[in-house]
Amino acid sequence: MPSVQRAREEYHKGGVAVLAISIDGQGAQAVRPLMAEHKYTVPAPLDPDMQVARALGVRVVPWTVVIDRSGAVVAGGYGPIDLLSPAFRNYVKALAASP
Repeated sequence: MPSVQRAREEYHKGGVAVLAISIDGQGAQAVRPLMAEHKYTVPAPLDPDMQVARALGVRVVPWTVVIDRSGAVVAGGYGPIDLLSPAFRNYVKALAASP
């Protein structure tokens, strides 16, 4: 989560949304204390029934999904991803610049 928070802070300035969708079955009961304890400001919508996760093809976590301005999934994958790596930053910048 710390890397997701840092990515949110970095990309938010450029109008790119970063979310941390929780699939924890306990919902807000599990998420709110964690978010408050670490002072995370990244939006963390709840998906305890995994409806959104299933729609995006998520099977395991962590899973990263990149969605373009039109709402199409343009990239995704399982495992840790350095959201602030030069390669990912360039990808996001190019995606944000496209109409």
